Amino acid sequence: MPTVNSSLIGASLTASDATALFALGTVADATDGGRYQYVEVTSTLVTGELVLILPTGTAKALVTAELTGGSQGQMIAAAQGQINQSEFGWVATYGRNLYVLCTGTVTALASGGAAFSANSGRFQNAAAVGVGATAFGVWITTSASTATASVARATLTWPRSVQPLA
Repeated sequence: MPTVNSSLIGASLTASDATALFALGTVADATDGGRYQYVEVTSTLVTGELVLILPTGTAKALVTAELTGGSQGQMIAAAQGQINQSEFGWVATYGRNLYVLCTGTVTALASGGAAFSANSGRFQNAAAVGVGATAFGVWITTSASTATASVARATLTWPRSVQPLA
């Protein structure tokens, strides 16, 4: 697991805390080239769960109903460990070999890509979802296949969704 590579004394990318140790929105660069953002979560997150980071610095589980024109410009990230509701922690916004939560069959390095699942905070195969849920900036690097949630590895490079024009 990477460690902080910037001057944030006491920052642990895998720990969560009941009180804020850093300002919300603080960015940390990691030893493996990844980038993390410090957030307060609105519900308990599990390893790999996808979140939408709001301008206030809070993060909530990403569901496709929130991928609307109003969400444009909000960051998408992945929790790299469990963060309990109302606690503070780091979520990955960029990097290689990151944990992402998936459902269904997701094939490593598939050309079809990944998409946001209707299930809270998960990726799935792009061919299995509706218009407007395609994920860009995501490259699944390990396969996963299960009807329930499973964790895969991925590279995130500014993950986002693109909405069709109304």
